[in-house]
Amino acid sequence: MRDTTLKHSRAYSDHTPDIAVPVVFTVEKQRYFYYISRHWETYCRMFWKMLSLLATGLLAAATAKAAEMEIPFHNTTREPLVINKDGHLTGIYPDLFREIMRRAEIPVKLIPTPKLRVRRYFETGKSVLSCCDNPAWRRRPMELTVQLFSDPFYRTNDIFVFPADIAKPIKNLRELSGLQVATVRGYGYQGEEWFGERIDFADEKNILRAVSAKRIDIGIVNEDVVRYWSKTNPDSISSGGIHDSASLHIRVHRSRNDLLERINTAIGEIIADGTRDRIIAGYLEGRK
Repeated sequence: MRDTTLKHSRAYSDHTPDIAVPVVFTVEKQRYFYYISRHWETYCRMFWKMLSLLATGLLAAATAKAAEMEIPFHNTTREPLVINKDGHLTGIYPDLFREIMRRAEIPVKLIPTPKLRVRRYFETGKSVLSCCDNPAWRRRPMELTVQLFSDPFYRTNDIFVFPADIAKPIKNLRELSGLQVATVRGYGYQGEEWFGERIDFADEKNILRAVSAKRIDIGIVNEDVVRYWSKTNPDSISSGGIHDSASLHIRVHRSRNDLLERINTAIGEIIADGTRDRIIAGYLEGRK
């Protein structure tokens, strides 16, 4: 009897874990599902809120990207006016344009583009903004029907340049009748009918090199280009005064005339608070 009891006790003891574990696991499982069911609604709300925030952020980013205007911009380097480095445009003109657009809250991306194509894109409405123009330069019939001009944001001067040891201020364009005049290919010049001989160069930097080397009598170059070039080539040329002066504007296509007021306000701001002058000085006074 006693042995049987012991055997029975051992048998019971040996099987106790096999019975107890499932019971404990079942209880814990019930507690777990009870907890989940109690808070399920809260978890769902949190999940959908996070999902909604994520979707909103992605949508906002996509909308901002989609709203960014692609603006064809002259792709030819004209230091310091335009500097094209591996497709990224900097310089006085791109920097001023971007700052005006930033203040006008018009997101833009500048696309380096040949100048003739820039002009054509604006005429056809493929581009609705163009920089940096003067009304006297944009007189084609199609342009006249579609263009509006902002307030002026800068003034550009073209000056006569001579070799360093020649100082000859030009007071009358008729004085050019016996001279070789260096110009940029593809551009028109005031009074060019009085040039003794027009010699075209690819760009203004090549004109400055030719004039400083005395290979040409006189050149016509943008004043800011002369100042920038003279920083690394001091005492190599002399100035003969202003040949032509023009105000610079942003052209707005009539299809987006709603942008004009914002642009004019932004132009007024950058002039009034000195931002325009600081951007220009950054290139001309060695801060760039």
